[in-house]
Amino acid sequence: MRPIIASSTRLAARMLPLLLLSTSAMALAQEEAHSPDNAIIVTASRATEDPHDIGSAVSVITEAQLQSGQITFVKEALLDVPGISVSSDRPGDNTNVSIRGSNNDEVLWLIDGIELGDPSSTTTQFQADHLITADIARIEVLRGNQSSLYGSDAIGGVVNIITKRATEEGIAVNSELEVGSHGTLNAGTSVLGKSGPLDFRVTATGYRHEGPSLADPDTATSPITEKDGYWRYGFSGRAGVAASQNLSFQAIGFWLDSSSDLDGTTDDSTDTVRKREYAFAGQGEFRSDNGAFTAKATASRYVARRLYFGTWNRPEGDVYKGTKDQLALDLKYDTGGMVSVAAGGNLEWEDTDQLTNYTGSFVEGIDTKSIYGELALRPIRNLTLTGAARLDDNSRFGSFDTYRGTLAYVVGPAKLRASYGTGAKAPGLYQLFDPTYGNPDLKVEESKGWDAGVDLALGHSLTAQASYFELRKTNEIVFDGSRPPYGGYDQWGRTKANGVEFGLSAQPLEWLQLSQMFTYINHRQDNDLDGVYVKSGRPKYTATSSVTVLPVEGVQLTARARYRDKDASGYGGVTDDYVVVDLLGSYRYSDGMELFARVVNLFDENYQVTYGTNTLGRSVYVGARLGF
Repeated sequence: MRPIIASSTRLAARMLPLLLLSTSAMALAQEEAHSPDNAIIVTASRATEDPHDIGSAVSVITEAQLQSGQITFVKEALLDVPGISVSSDRPGDNTNVSIRGSNNDEVLWLIDGIELGDPSSTTTQFQADHLITADIARIEVLRGNQSSLYGSDAIGGVVNIITKRATEEGIAVNSELEVGSHGTLNAGTSVLGKSGPLDFRVTATGYRHEGPSLADPDTATSPITEKDGYWRYGFSGRAGVAASQNLSFQAIGFWLDSSSDLDGTTDDSTDTVRKREYAFAGQGEFRSDNGAFTAKATASRYVARRLYFGTWNRPEGDVYKGTKDQLALDLKYDTGGMVSVAAGGNLEWEDTDQLTNYTGSFVEGIDTKSIYGELALRPIRNLTLTGAARLDDNSRFGSFDTYRGTLAYVVGPAKLRASYGTGAKAPGLYQLFDPTYGNPDLKVEESKGWDAGVDLALGHSLTAQASYFELRKTNEIVFDGSRPPYGGYDQWGRTKANGVEFGLSAQPLEWLQLSQMFTYINHRQDNDLDGVYVKSGRPKYTATSSVTVLPVEGVQLTARARYRDKDASGYGGVTDDYVVVDLLGSYRYSDGMELFARVVNLFDENYQVTYGTNTLGRSVYVGARLGF
């Protein structure tokens, strides 16, 4: 027992600054589904949107919380969500998001109902490196197996981004400008309008960052000779029309272009990745006079194109293009009585076109047909039971089914909740068809998981939540270095993960806000063969604490500390644990003007989130928001 006691003592010493601090308005983003502020939760169930009915663990991040936390990128917002691990906090760097020990490709991303995922990537995953918060109204993070509702890619959970929409008559313009260390420039403008049944929003954003090098000087095997810059700019928008009291239509889309300078794990290089991605969707919704029955049809497309330049194999650059098309129909009947029901189906096409000398060029595609159903029962007051099932039929490897059940029981200010579900992850086109590494015999990965927890809400003065969870994955696809001639993909991996999530937000005084987030994850993989690259590990402990003071009207001051435990990568390196402290301040001069500033990494901590990757030292940023 002595090693465990010693380890716990070291952990307590490292986390002392966090325990002394305790969250900010940003940490208040961890309000759970039981919070009275969350009128509806659209992600956690197809059959009900009432937070009291939700038996899954959900965190909601609002626009106000993004602004008060001075959050630029979506991946920053996820750093303080229980159960989530983010592999990079640097702008433009390749970022993996893990929920409860899942892999990045096992987290489903949605923007206004558009499913994101690049079929040209190794595992049809979505990289959240370039998503900026300027056009976001709220983010819902659903944790746990969700394949019965959303299909493949949702073993770990779902991140659903809901963008801004004009709700008041007239025209509104909102702009933001920020400058700071490392040549950082961040700017964005949104124009929103509404006139009777018509509404629209258009947003333009731009971001630039000039370095330093992505290779860490402490672990690099070659001299650091250049900075690794990053830029991105993009546009997004949505437009809607209420054709009648019962029928409405909307169009949604975004487009962005980005360029990231990259380095190897242990060396400096001149590699650059240029990425262009866009998505658009059309939706039509019918709602009955009493609102009990709704039918929504959606057609969407997501396209990602990556170009690699520099010291990559092709002097003219490797080119990867992936396209995902979907047609979906969702039906729901919910009177708020004893029974609610939802059903639907979708067609999905995934295609990739890869031109590369690295492993060989190829063009391939697959399609999937899906149907699902969900039932919500309220047999007695304050008790809700849900059950969901889904059947997917893939053109390559046949059919697979998933299911899920949840329980939610409200007792005074507390909600007791539990869920159990199965999940599935389909192999990516690269894993199946790549000329060098592909294996056409791969099947779906499978998972089972459950959780139990409690959410507590005492008005605005105190919200708390705690969960215990377990996840088991079998039939995992792994890279086997012993497969002739150069290695390749096989299917025998297993993963076990279990842990605890805890969040607390309190406002004991009118001028004081406190909060604490803590996650413990025990993540183990069994790949059992020599030459297999073990996927990146997960930090066992993560925590966020902060304190926000409101000394006078319009002024907000926040101290925030984030702790991350040591982490073992799949390449033999281990990062040290660390604590990073930030200071934030803002002043609302008027209803239409706010000034803000922050110091990130106040004590200039030298740390690595991912082994071999350089992070930013002490950095200062100042900016302003204008609205009229």
